[in-house]
Amino acid sequence: MECMKIGIQGELGSFHHEAAKRLMPEAEIVPRPNFAAVFQAVRSGKAEYGLCAIENSTYGSINEVYRLLERHNVWVVREVQLRIAQQLIGPQAVSLDELAAADDVRILSQGPAFAQVELWLDAHLPKAVREEVGDTALSVHEVVRRGDPHALAVAGKFAAETYGGHLVAKDIQDESDNLTRFILFVKEQRDVPGATHASMILKTDHTPGALLRALQIFAEHDCNLVKLDSHPIPGDQRHYAFYIDYKLATLLTNPSLIKELEQQSCSVKLFGEYASI
Repeated sequence: MECMKIGIQGELGSFHHEAAKRLMPEAEIVPRPNFAAVFQAVRSGKAEYGLCAIENSTYGSINEVYRLLERHNVWVVREVQLRIAQQLIGPQAVSLDELAAADDVRILSQGPAFAQVELWLDAHLPKAVREEVGDTALSVHEVVRRGDPHALAVAGKFAAETYGGHLVAKDIQDESDNLTRFILFVKEQRDVPGATHASMILKTDHTPGALLRALQIFAEHDCNLVKLDSHPIPGDQRHYAFYIDYKLATLLTNPSLIKELEQQSCSVKLFGEYASI
């Protein structure tokens, strides 16, 4: 029997890879260079599932993924939170004192990962040049390939194990409780037994109190909001889209909830009823 395929952003050994294995240990991992390529893999049928990080407790929302959710008709079926421990990884052992004194140190990683270790790098390696690449695992792969002791990566232990990197400094994230939330999605809408959460994109009309009236509907349906995030609408400077995550009171709540929102001239796109682990 052919195993399911999960498209992930980034290389093997990345945090996306870890999250995918936690959700579906037997799945075949399909690496993709960016978030848009993950969505395309699912839409084209090259992967049954797509997995993308959508929020980090230090970095905040990953807005590109929200935009892709609005643009593509996919359906979120699961979410998982992964505790992120960042490591300083090199091709070989080297002391922090040597690195701090050197003028040619380069550190490779992804933008969100740099944001999670910014204070640590400022304190310990302030002279190091930060070189942004598309993925944390790719940064480890690259520094191991270079073999330069003064070229290092910020990534997870799994990436170091995957590519043979050496842990130069451990657990360097600025916040000990550093969590990333990942969503797992499929091409077509489906029922998810045991769904506990839902997410939507909401656009209100441009009148005073429009958002307040919309949020009151959630309260009337006993739906507890988990996240409310506003984003500008490209090409429309007067209006905002609101991305809303909420807990489901019952699975029967959503149709009437959405109907009442639309009766208030709201535009609603539901993009998942899913289980959260």
